Amino acid sequence: MIPSSFKILVVDNDIQILDNLTSALRAEGFTVFSSSNSKSVVGIAKSELPHLILIDVLMPVMDGIEVCMDLRQIEDLSELIIVFYTEREEDYSQIAAFNAGADDYIIKPVRPRVLISRLKALLKRHITFSDISVRKQLAGLIIDRERYLIFRDGEEIVLPRKEFELLALLSTSPRKVFTRKEISQLIWGYEIFSKNRTIDVHIRKLREKIGDKYIKTIKGIGYSLET
Repeated sequence: MIPSSFKILVVDNDIQILDNLTSALRAEGFTVFSSSNSKSVVGIAKSELPHLILIDVLMPVMDGIEVCMDLRQIEDLSELIIVFYTEREEDYSQIAAFNAGADDYIIKPVRPRVLISRLKALLKRHITFSDISVRKQLAGLIIDRERYLIFRDGEEIVLPRKEFELLALLSTSPRKVFTRKEISQLIWGYEIFSKNRTIDVHIRKLREKIGDKYIKTIKGIGYSLET
């Protein structure tokens, strides 16, 4: 169950979409803040400390990608879930969003009930991902679940939450092949279709930070952690 005390900030320059999303989320019991001005987002986030931000990429003055990058620099918002909700469906837009620190990327239009289900799945993962040991040591890697830190050959590596959870999941059963379906359901709470680059982008970013040797791609199936 998702607590009704969860706070969501909705950001869109289309007032009709903003009003519809705000009403739908409030009907589900969420505390909702909204803004059509992207430059106000960081200030609202600092003062209200939302659990999740739903933001469009295409915003005047300051686009959603820039906002996301600014939010990821704020220590008090390290647990913030950032979700893009936009008409931009190009691969490069999705990749830019995940590189900036997004947790999910949803392409408009989506029926309100489906959108809310996806947001609830993300929030559920936020409060229930605790099924691995606090500290786990593998060949050259130490995964510190309590502090969300990775140590590779003694070097500390700080990962965004979704990248950390993905690596932590693979580490629960080294050499086991986790299918894309398993990964998407266990990390994101719903199945991510193959045309969505979410998992691919997170795996690529992980490899850039910990090295190529740890994560093996099983073509057409999924990924495993090699030790």
